[in-house]
Amino acid sequence: MDLLGQRELAELIIAQSEPPCVSIYIPTERVTSAAHQNPVRFRNALRRAHEELVRWGASPALVQQILAPLEELAEREVYWLYQSDGLAVFAASRHAYSYRLPWRFREEVYVGDSFVIAPLVPLFIGNQQFLVLALEKYRVRLYGGGPTGLSEVERDRLPIELWKALQVDVPEPLVQYRTGLRLGRGTHLATHGHGFDREDIKRLIAEYYRMVDRALVPLGHERRLPLVLVGVEYLVAIYREISNYPLLLPEAVLGSPENYGLTELHAHASDIVMRWSDTERRRWLERFWSLRGSSPKAADELTTVFFAVEQGRAEVLFVRPDAELWGIVDRSTSRIEQVPPQTSGAVNLVNEAVIHAFATRVHVYPATGEELPPGAVMAAVLRY
Repeated sequence: MDLLGQRELAELIIAQSEPPCVSIYIPTERVTSAAHQNPVRFRNALRRAHEELVRWGASPALVQQILAPLEELAEREVYWLYQSDGLAVFAASRHAYSYRLPWRFREEVYVGDSFVIAPLVPLFIGNQQFLVLALEKYRVRLYGGGPTGLSEVERDRLPIELWKALQVDVPEPLVQYRTGLRLGRGTHLATHGHGFDREDIKRLIAEYYRMVDRALVPLGHERRLPLVLVGVEYLVAIYREISNYPLLLPEAVLGSPENYGLTELHAHASDIVMRWSDTERRRWLERFWSLRGSSPKAADELTTVFFAVEQGRAEVLFVRPDAELWGIVDRSTSRIEQVPPQTSGAVNLVNEAVIHAFATRVHVYPATGEELPPGAVMAAVLRY
């Protein structure tokens, strides 16, 4: 799985300045008997992209320039063996990006003046993307999670094993244990006589976890992904004590990670994230209603909310995910004209607001019509 956060979205917005822009979404299969369909679907999408680029008016040389990195991606056999539930790919003349994501997209190909980001919107509302860190004594594993499941994040992001990370020798009994040699009746997996006692091991684990946490902290700041810990209680306690991760959730999945399959682990972790996210959502809703009518920091008028979000002046955005509201945005006059969806130049205002909110580090939460003021499809708590 690949991580998609504010930084990546900002890169996409900048990269689309030179049309034509190609956006491809396909559903993908994980490592199953159906995984062979992944590159087939992608090659079919590339053929459609080629046809659409020609129809758009791109020259043969430009078509080749845009699609060349995607053709190369199609030939990477190992890449297609490790997929999540959906693949989003974007390409322009000088840029190409691909994201394996925990969301099952419909198969769609777009060619136009900008990238089509709307299919990503469900991942931006609430805390639909999160991280799961599986803690063991001598190694960790990092998973990315979303609405449809967990996938392991590429291992080069973290130090893999304690002994390699800290450059210390593996105690002899652990070597024997790892190689499967029998230790004999009554022999315990201890380290006495080899320079490591129980406190030494605890200290080494804490130092190893500190290295892991340092690698994760940028993900918390750059992508604002909540982190759920999985592990036995004392390992979770050690990690909490040393961690500086900004969105480390207070609730953990307790027990050895080896006791959980990915489906079960996803169910436990997503429940924790949903409970935490809903608590935050309700807290901000209460804040909105306490300010509404007495402070300009609570807004539900469409134009005010939309431009406050786009300009980074909002702290929290509430949207009705089921609502569709189309309009033409005139940024020179800060006006929005609501129009039918088929109108030339019209955009889905809810999607646009969510995308800009995510890119400008605004928290986005879903809300029902009963939770918002009458007639409102979005509302915001403003910073200023």
